[in-house]
Amino acid sequence: MMRLILAVVMTVATAGVAAAADKSTTGRVDFQPIVQEWNSDGTPNADQPTVGWSLLRRTPDGLKAMARVAGLEPGGVYTFWWVVVQRDGAFPSDIFLAYGASAVANDQGRANARMSATLGQPGIEGFIPDGINEIPFASLDEPLTATVRIEIAYHGQADEAGDGELAQWMSDFWTGSACPPATPNPNPNQPHCPIYYSSTHSAGVPGAPGVLP
Repeated sequence: MMRLILAVVMTVATAGVAAAADKSTTGRVDFQPIVQEWNSDGTPNADQPTVGWSLLRRTPDGLKAMARVAGLEPGGVYTFWWVVVQRDGAFPSDIFLAYGASAVANDQGRANARMSATLGQPGIEGFIPDGINEIPFASLDEPLTATVRIEIAYHGQADEAGDGELAQWMSDFWTGSACPPATPNPNPNQPHCPIYYSSTHSAGVPGAPGVLP
């Protein structure tokens, strides 16, 4: 669980706090590039090349998104996550963090995912300040004004998953066979998958669609 905290702290620091919502954007689609934030060895990627695009639609009832990514490991298992920075961005009370979708990349290293989150949906549990009590992240309360990040983690090759493991890899942030840590990992039995790829949607004027690499 503590590995999850490290990931969210890093990503929240880059997300910032959302600007005031432009009511004219409600229900419209916002296109943003998906960039590679981390290398496979867990070091930051300074160039942050574009590897795909995400489409986000905001409504008063929640969020819907579609992500298209290229340049992935063929046959690799990837999970897609909501990290939504609300209000002042206090951690974790203003952060909605939830599983969104998963995919196995095809033979060309491409994957698509559709995600949805509803108003009032609770965030996952993962913050353990005293090692006993699990404190959930915030519920989704501000779909129209929050900064929305779609974050993608790699968990290993699908054909390397053992009996019953693939389903867990495809729904859980901290499981897999090949998740090099972004920071030294004191617990090798609970690997931390770095955020390899992400896109950021800020409230305001939607971005224009781009071309998938």
